[in-house]
Amino acid sequence: MNLGLSYGHCSHSPCPAGFQSPNLVRCGACQTVKYCGKPHQKADRPRHKVQCIPIKQTKDKVTEEEAKLRANPGDDTNGNPFDHSVGLFWFFKSTRPHMQARHDYISAILNVRTGEAVEIALKESLDLLRLCRGDNLGVRSQVPALYLRLGRDQEAYDFIKWYAVKGDSKYDWRGMSLPFLDLQGEDAFEAVIEKPYYYDISFKMALMLIKIRLMKDLESLQGFLQKKPNATGEERYDYVQEEAMSDILLQRADIVAKDDYKDLIAELKRQVLQLYKMVKEDTSGRALRTRTCMHMMCRPLILPARGRRLCLSFATRGTLGQRRNRRYGISGGLLRMIGRESAVCTR
Repeated sequence: MNLGLSYGHCSHSPCPAGFQSPNLVRCGACQTVKYCGKPHQKADRPRHKVQCIPIKQTKDKVTEEEAKLRANPGDDTNGNPFDHSVGLFWFFKSTRPHMQARHDYISAILNVRTGEAVEIALKESLDLLRLCRGDNLGVRSQVPALYLRLGRDQEAYDFIKWYAVKGDSKYDWRGMSLPFLDLQGEDAFEAVIEKPYYYDISFKMALMLIKIRLMKDLESLQGFLQKKPNATGEERYDYVQEEAMSDILLQRADIVAKDDYKDLIAELKRQVLQLYKMVKEDTSGRALRTRTCMHMMCRPLILPARGRRLCLSFATRGTLGQRRNRRYGISGGLLRMIGRESAVCTR
């Protein structure tokens, strides 16, 4: 599975020797990019330092604020908050500078378009939610996009659904004994929840992209079976593992084993159009601007496409993935198949 993120590459371009090499070394300051050696790291420094210096500065600020908080936790935290107040951080004023510093650190990391950067940003975002379930900084809005950029669609869906079915006003956000983000393996093919407890626009857009990926994966698998109707289960899985945009089908043997996917594809198309209309209503009928959506979704997602490069208004132009020179976008006819209302932008 390859979603176009630069991952495990030498960040100095071009560098054929640094393509998926096991000997790459990370930038020691930011940890978000890799190089094949010191010469290319030095050559890339003028470009990379624009991203690297803010990351290093914000990371140092996190270290500084954590040391301050541990030394002077405040009278309201019952001692060291990292021991006694996990899940409740923002409720105590003394913890807020630390939380804000970590949020700034994540923002700086997301200026780097590598798989390593996205992994760090996701890890830090989930840790902020662990420290503060109430999520006063709104970190949850970017988590589905980060999962999707890493090709972890199932986890993105589970995350979205937890807030949709459990994250209501009756949930005790201070009750640390209650389950939190505990859904796993939920059915991504199920109907869209029309009255969720929580769906912000970024959740709806991420959910729409999950459905689009599943739809395109099923269409691709349908084409494979038409060419090879007697394909074994192993051959189907090999095809899905090689060609699928989403990791969900790899976990759904019941779906892959079907002989015909027309009904599922039609249902997914209906769900995508439904979600598009929900997003359109959230924006008061105005067209979604690419820059606004990219900011909200933290530069999300890359979809494979054959033909000229197009992208959804909430997606970005592709970068090089594990297969050299393969481009990523979204097929020009996709949204016309779903519904002509859907906005597409040409790059």
